[in-house]
Amino acid sequence: MARISESSPRFRTKTQICEDVAAVLGLSLHYGTKFAVLAEVVWVWSEFDGKYDGCRYWSRAALRVRGNEPKLIHEHLVPKNIIIDRLVNLSAPSSKSVEGVLQRFCIGVVVTAEEDQRLNKLGLRAKMPEGWNGVDPWARYAEAKIEVVAVK
Repeated sequence: MARISESSPRFRTKTQICEDVAAVLGLSLHYGTKFAVLAEVVWVWSEFDGKYDGCRYWSRAALRVRGNEPKLIHEHLVPKNIIIDRLVNLSAPSSKSVEGVLQRFCIGVVVTAEEDQRLNKLGLRAKMPEGWNGVDPWARYAEAKIEVVAVK
């Protein structure tokens, strides 16, 4: 997916996203409703600058096949369910606290389909490694030995 055009009614700045999420978290809504909103936010945030082109982080292996999207996966550095859990459990949700969680943990990384399968085989599709300290967002990739570089 390309970056959402600023002329689209769907476009929001990152600041607006954080303000909206803080508002949603402060409402008395069913968990399922909050989850649905947050799941969409996590995708929008991780693809804010682009799903492939524009994505800041790429594995070295993905860079070798860049331009061949069928062999690439836009993956979340930290699994979506963990990011959503962090957001839902903020003690006093504010735009600033939401931004802190999203900036630190909601990072898109382009990997190869083989690297994605490696994460899955290690049981890291939707969780962090056993004994994760809750701080290092790169722990899954270190465990799977996926080397990532910033491309912009």
